[in-house]
Amino acid sequence: MIHVIYGAKGSGKTKQIVADANEYAKTAKGVVVYFDRSNHRMHDLHRNIRLVDASFYGLNSQRDILSFIKGMLATNFDIEMVYIDGLSRLLDCNVNELAELYNGLDDIAREHNVGFTITASGAKEDLPDFVTKHIK
Repeated sequence: MIHVIYGAKGSGKTKQIVADANEYAKTAKGVVVYFDRSNHRMHDLHRNIRLVDASFYGLNSQRDILSFIKGMLATNFDIEMVYIDGLSRLLDCNVNELAELYNGLDDIAREHNVGFTITASGAKEDLPDFVTKHIK
């Protein structure tokens, strides 16, 4: 399952994803992971959330992120939820260019029973179909 939090820049998406992650971590039976482009959210996140600083691990492409997540799942079967904040900022691209990543995350979610929550910037009508199908 993928859930997308969308909105214009400065609309509070990061606050919402941090709040969602913190709330989820309170009752999670497995591991919760939070991807960001730095570690500056470390003190905002619940102590049970594993923060992944994408810049530290050199995650610069869609394939890098998919491979990294698959590697995490290969070594830790307890991962149940992954939050990714600012995906297009993290990869320095437009959300319209992320079809490979969203399709890959769809496959991972089905195969490994892992949930994903991702922030996406833009108006709902400007987002591509592979993103809008995940907006609830």
